[in-house]
Amino acid sequence: MKGMKLRAGILIFLVLMMISAVTFGAEAEDFSFKGLRLGDSVETMVKKLGEPDFDTDMYLRGVHVIRYTYSADQRIYVDAADKRVVEMFCRSHQYVGPHGVTYGASRAGLVRAFGQAEHKHLNGNIYYVYYNPEVAREKLLIEMEPEQRYLLSWTYTNLDLEDPGIVITGAEEEEKPVKKFNYGGLPVD
Repeated sequence: MKGMKLRAGILIFLVLMMISAVTFGAEAEDFSFKGLRLGDSVETMVKKLGEPDFDTDMYLRGVHVIRYTYSADQRIYVDAADKRVVEMFCRSHQYVGPHGVTYGASRAGLVRAFGQAEHKHLNGNIYYVYYNPEVAREKLLIEMEPEQRYLLSWTYTNLDLEDPGIVITGAEEEEKPVKKFNYGGLPVD
């Protein structure tokens, strides 16, 4: 009888542990940065975050954007054509993200907060990628320290991750192929 109560107690304990360990995937509310969401206007950005320190005209993942820099650790990218937020980046040690996740969070902490993630190697860095269940194009990229595997930065984006990631500032010109002179229809390389 005593052994049966012990087994029942252990079973109940294990069931409760499994219930508490159940992780849920990222939710739509997780895809905002200090109240700013992907697709918000520049005016909304200024209302939520204040005036940026400066801006830079550039290309990011093949899209012409204006990068608004708030600090070395916080940048917002806005599509130059429609003036809508397309990417938000934060590397601040003080930022508290969704579910209380902060700089230095472990992989296990991220799984508890957001569920399992897709792993990607982008530009030589390791990212855990979470997708917005309501807007499939929106992604939360969490950069991980490569050896110790703790959170380094957050990037909220709706840009294509498969683009090689070439960044060209407005001061630089994209190199255009040199037009070769064709000598009377002879093939040229």
